Amino acid sequence: MMQSVFKIQYLKAAFLSVLMPLVVVLAIFPFRELFTTTDIVMLQLLWVTWVAVRSNRRVAALTTLVSVACTDWFYVVPYFTFHIENIEYVVTFLVMLIVGLVISHLAGELNTKVRDVQAHASNSRLLYELAKKLNDLDSLEEQKQLFLTTMTAHLKVACDWQLTASKQFIYLNEQQAEFGGIAFAKALNAEQQALANTACSLLYQVQEKTLLREQSAAIKVQAELERSKNTLLRSLSHDLRTPLATIMGASSMLADDNIQLSSEVIKEQAANIYEQSKILNQHFDKVMELSKVNKLAENIKWQKLPILTLISEAKSRRQQQLQNFKLSIEAQQQSICFGDETLLEIAFANMLENAARYGDGSANMQFIETHNEYQIVLTNPFANKHETSQDEGVGLGSVICDVVAKCHQGRFELTLNEQTKQATAILIWSNSRG
Repeated sequence: MMQSVFKIQYLKAAFLSVLMPLVVVLAIFPFRELFTTTDIVMLQLLWVTWVAVRSNRRVAALTTLVSVACTDWFYVVPYFTFHIENIEYVVTFLVMLIVGLVISHLAGELNTKVRDVQAHASNSRLLYELAKKLNDLDSLEEQKQLFLTTMTAHLKVACDWQLTASKQFIYLNEQQAEFGGIAFAKALNAEQQALANTACSLLYQVQEKTLLREQSAAIKVQAELERSKNTLLRSLSHDLRTPLATIMGASSMLADDNIQLSSEVIKEQAANIYEQSKILNQHFDKVMELSKVNKLAENIKWQKLPILTLISEAKSRRQQQLQNFKLSIEAQQQSICFGDETLLEIAFANMLENAARYGDGSANMQFIETHNEYQIVLTNPFANKHETSQDEGVGLGSVICDVVAKCHQGRFELTLNEQTKQATAILIWSNSRG
């Protein structure tokens, strides 16, 4: 491949510097009586100037020498020899040679500067596009792969990611060798080396920024988990206190030998104990479900999910509680979202369960997609007046929804409008796919 390239360049140089000057003098040779030697020299200098601008200084210098030789051979008496009888031709050819070489030199410098400017512009554009694309990626591995692909294509030199130094190796940051670096398949020239150093420094900054962002997100998630734990403890304290108090009161009454109870009262207290035990069992089921959510949250699997299928699976999880529940859904048949399938099903199921438990038996669920997030909005009338206080539990179902939302870089909102008797639960999560 390289040999064929050199061969083409050699043939091109021979054509410009040897063949074309000869073609020029032969083309005007039949009309040589109409031109003076000075005219011929000017025409030859015109071709030398064109070659100097379009090619390099070596080819242009060779073209100048060939043009002087051709002019002497064809247009100076005696013809078809290099002998010069008139001294003025010596001066003409000497001036032609000097002017041609000066033009070659100046044009060569200009071409070199133009190529340098073009190379700098190309490198600057590469670094700009690379920085833009790298900052759009959240994964360190994706950033490395994009960097390797881009640098290989631009430098025409294969490169690979390595953690230890080797030949033709550039560290991302020499003070932090644990970041590794880039190994190139062959030695780079000074310009390529400078570009590679700058690009590696750019990759280091982007990866450091990504790590800091991940650490910040982890700290934020940890803070949210702590807040969720505190909410959970407050909720458990409230939700467990009432059934436990009822069970303790009823059981102590039944166990007291000094209290004479009728069979109806005994039956009523036993029913109270059974009902409150069912409530406790439901709370423990919620605790187990919350524990499952926390476990799944450690390794979220982002998937492309049909929203109608998610809602259907969520209803199946609470089939018994939603037997007589009427749900209207506002979502397109082809609507999709991204997220963890199991976590989102659990969150939807808890939203529907709360709506069925505290509502009038019907609700409306709407799916909304914006440019950076998804929303599930569940609206239902509620039957009972809801008291609010610092000690009131918010319900473990709401806590579970909140944890699922936080795991998806989102939030959960629950509002109760006492005037319209409407409850609105909104689960919001990011569509950034983790």
